[in-house]
Amino acid sequence: MSAIAGLVAFSPLEQPIRESVAFMMEKMKHRGGMDEGYVFFNGDKANRFSGKSTNDAVLRNSSLPQLATAPSDSWMVLGHRLGGIFSDVHPSEHQPFADDHGRIWAVLDGEIFNAPQVARELHEKGVQLETGGQVEILTKGYLTWGEGVLSRIEGSFSFLLYDQKERKILAARDPFGIKPFYYCHEEGVFAFASELKGLFGLPFVSKKISKSAVFDYLLLGESETHIQSIFRGLSELMPGSAMSILFPKGNSKIWSYFNMATDSKIDRYSRNKVSTLAHRLRKALVQNVSDHLSPGYPTAYKLSSEIESLVFPYLLKESIREMRPQERPDPAGIYSCLLQENTAGTGTENTLRNAGLDLGIEILGTNCSFRDFSENLMKVCYMQDVPFTSLGVFHQYRMLESAAAKGIKVVIEPVGGSQLFASSSRHLIQYLDDNLARGNYNVFFDNILGYRGGFSEKMKMVMFLGKKILFKSTSDDLKESLLRNNQEEFSYLKDNFKDRYFKNLENKIKTLPESLNQLLVSELTGSLVKEQLRTSDRNAQVFGVEVRHPFLSNRNLAEPVLKASSVYKIRQGQPANLLMKAMRGLFPDFVLEAKLQNNPKEQAWLKEASENLKEFITGDLDDFIDSRSIRQDWDKLLNSDDPKRMEFMWRIINLGVWRHVYFN
Repeated sequence: MSAIAGLVAFSPLEQPIRESVAFMMEKMKHRGGMDEGYVFFNGDKANRFSGKSTNDAVLRNSSLPQLATAPSDSWMVLGHRLGGIFSDVHPSEHQPFADDHGRIWAVLDGEIFNAPQVARELHEKGVQLETGGQVEILTKGYLTWGEGVLSRIEGSFSFLLYDQKERKILAARDPFGIKPFYYCHEEGVFAFASELKGLFGLPFVSKKISKSAVFDYLLLGESETHIQSIFRGLSELMPGSAMSILFPKGNSKIWSYFNMATDSKIDRYSRNKVSTLAHRLRKALVQNVSDHLSPGYPTAYKLSSEIESLVFPYLLKESIREMRPQERPDPAGIYSCLLQENTAGTGTENTLRNAGLDLGIEILGTNCSFRDFSENLMKVCYMQDVPFTSLGVFHQYRMLESAAAKGIKVVIEPVGGSQLFASSSRHLIQYLDDNLARGNYNVFFDNILGYRGGFSEKMKMVMFLGKKILFKSTSDDLKESLLRNNQEEFSYLKDNFKDRYFKNLENKIKTLPESLNQLLVSELTGSLVKEQLRTSDRNAQVFGVEVRHPFLSNRNLAEPVLKASSVYKIRQGQPANLLMKAMRGLFPDFVLEAKLQNNPKEQAWLKEASENLKEFITGDLDDFIDSRSIRQDWDKLLNSDDPKRMEFMWRIINLGVWRHVYFN
């Protein structure tokens, strides 16, 4: 939990880079106040400077001049703010960090979970580590393997290295995009920061909105799906990507160092093969439990309506059971659990309560009310940087607030688990479609009949599949006509806006997944998971809680599962089959038999706040929507029981709030 930022001036700028980096770091001060540091480059000389939050231990170790005294004619600066759960700040690990000879300078946000393993590999090559800290391991890993270090490190991270000898910058982001990295690369300048707000407002950054990004958000319900952000001129380094910049000209290259490959073929089911896959998965999950524990720091597992949220508590319980009696710790001394508010009144609530009793830990109930939503609307929208699609962000905000009040330092979230293990009904529907398309009718009926839902649910699935097959078989012109005539959202968009960017929707349709495994990969790399990771990152900064995502921070866990044939992921109508095999003997019967579900109440907030929210629908949005028509139909739109209409209304409202926050 940190902030990284920096700026390179390839030609003189109107505003000295000292003032620009001070602005950037001030905008991100919520990301860490434990330490602060800068390095400025004049020619080949590097000079360190301190900030207002520089740790006392660092200042005692080396007398650093204040940022205000930095030279105004520097051509490059790197900055870092340190946050996190660890109370000690080691002066030798102060960032920006330099190797022993001052060749490599680095700033790092996040954690490298396999740092001990990488350190051992470096030791075997004769590399001496002075601190053993993660930023040193990263730096010396780069000196040893060059860009090959990217294939060795696992975790949640974003970083930038400057190699003075090669006159080169290398920046990278973790494979699934847990930690953020935004940048502006215009003629004469390159700037980067952990959050968009750290860049928006700089004199060389455009104040215009990307209409294409707004179309994707309003009509497709997607945000941050492309390199260009919603702010024109500001870009995002995509998950699993790296960037290099060569001096003195500033030529850049961006490439993917991690691509999720999968196999769409449906194999014949093999008991031996599924046993092998399940054994390997369980082994990888056990290792992940170890990697994500921080002994001595209270840890909470976020329990939800997804069964994968119970994986880590039960694996940890098994690990404790296998210890000698005199060495067994009290589970309650290691972790607690958080019960989300939107499970109240469902069978999920009882299941999670029983799980807490079975695990011997406390269930911390959190309740997000309309008052929480209305009081924090502006703050949450500002913190998130971009408009978001789910009102569940407010539940998470309230949950982390409750966790911080209880002294919890680490929260483990199961983001990505549903996609890795194919645990949702939409995955079952795609698998049914796959088998129909391939003529595997026996498998199709075996899964329909084996599904635990009632007859009406099965019929809904069959009808949905029929519509999907019919839609796929129509011509492109007819598809366009059907979409325009059957989606109410089109009637509230400005004609020139929807006509110009309709191609975004056409491209989306053309790239729809054609198999279960393709769907899983597209979801993991798509806007839904990215938004969940972004909201976790931003909300966590507010309360100083470290949020970890173990399902997405280790390629050794993710890749084998994604590559496995879909026949092992869904069996006899039951999603998450491979996960269930891996957890055999660990989940109690009441977990295996539970039908978990959410009880969403958020849409009622929009009706309750109707008049206040209406104020954000102004003529400022008329480049995108017909604000007058929306205001005229306001009561009809907000009193709808149609979830799709209400989701669209929230996106309209959130766009208005976001524009008010960032442009007024």
